[in-house]
Amino acid sequence: MSDEWGWLKDQPPSSQVPEPLRAPTASPALNLGIQVIGSNIVGNDVVELAAQYMAEHARLELWIGGHEPPLGFRQQFERGRVSFEGMLVAYGAWIAFETAYQASGRKVDHVHDERENLKMALSRATDALMRARIG
Repeated sequence: MSDEWGWLKDQPPSSQVPEPLRAPTASPALNLGIQVIGSNIVGNDVVELAAQYMAEHARLELWIGGHEPPLGFRQQFERGRVSFEGMLVAYGAWIAFETAYQASGRKVDHVHDERENLKMALSRATDALMRARIG
């Protein structure tokens, strides 16, 4: 691959999308939000963060699609990579929370650290999506 296209080797293959994030929509990021919000095991503060994450993902997609002049392939890729990386971190925190919750006998007061990590991961992923529109 020539140096001009060397940045493509950093592109994550679609096979890196965790299987649970491949449905019900075509967007793994939205599917993550749907899982968190639909779980009925998080509080409204986490629901709000997941909804903000989903909204910021949609804003980024709208911004990319309506950008004038249109973003080049590399610019789109770079913003998509930021989105993907944030999604994976947030998904990892979600799985850690969900696993700890089940292991605790479904006692939310026993998973405080995992819950805080999930909130932080969703906030960071949302912030990364916002920055992708700026930079």
